[in-house]
Amino acid sequence: MAYLELPDGVPLHYEDTGSGPAVVLLHGWTMNSTFWQANTGPLAQDNRVITVDFRGHGNSGKTEHGHSLHQYAQDVRALIDHLDLDDVCLVGWSMGTAVILSYVREYGTEKLRSVCFVDQSPRFLDAAEWDFPLMGGYSITDLAVFTQSVRHARPSVIKQFIAACFAQEPDQATIDAIYAETTKTHTRSALDVWFDMAYADLRAMLCKVTVPALLVYGEQSKVFPGDLAGWLAGELPNAEVARFADSGHAPFAEEPERFNTVLGDFLSSC
Repeated sequence: MAYLELPDGVPLHYEDTGSGPAVVLLHGWTMNSTFWQANTGPLAQDNRVITVDFRGHGNSGKTEHGHSLHQYAQDVRALIDHLDLDDVCLVGWSMGTAVILSYVREYGTEKLRSVCFVDQSPRFLDAAEWDFPLMGGYSITDLAVFTQSVRHARPSVIKQFIAACFAQEPDQATIDAIYAETTKTHTRSALDVWFDMAYADLRAMLCKVTVPALLVYGEQSKVFPGDLAGWLAGELPNAEVARFADSGHAPFAEEPERFNTVLGDFLSSC
């Protein structure tokens, strides 16, 4: 295991595999780098693949502070600088995409050659003339109910959310195993960054993503239903869409072979 000590003393866990153009895989909310296990090896055949656990997640240091998209983006930049990377492709699943957009807000496209968004919306909450909130409709009341449920009944509400991430609901043993990984993130830390993400509106950042962008979206996503990928493609300056017909919120896990091929082709083309 490799660790970077961040400026505030938090150890950031990462793994560095393969050689070639650099690609950094950024996981979703309360998840960690183990969720990329079906992708790292195949992608590392032609690329230098770095996986990382955000602070408070997985094997990274547990801290009460810094659980915001802004801080996670700063941590990603610290890792890029530590590894002396340039022309990086950032791949973000779910919250990982929000971290990419926060990176762009902070640094522009410095040190980036491309990005890949995996099933994420730039805005969670409902708004006038906004068609792509979380779960197809997410109000302030929904946010309050969800966060209170996480505080007081975390296993039941998170296991339900995990099941909803897939086009075909996994068996209970798989859901339980995923839930166990999510508990490596303390409830308070998880809710801090959830609130930050829920109240964020990152739509204005899309026009600033001037590097090539690959949009990987599951056509059976319950987390972000509708043609969000098509809308994003119209907002980003240089985007291509890869639709996964048999996937929900996690195409890299539901259709890993196709995901690896599509992302690998994108990495070799830009």
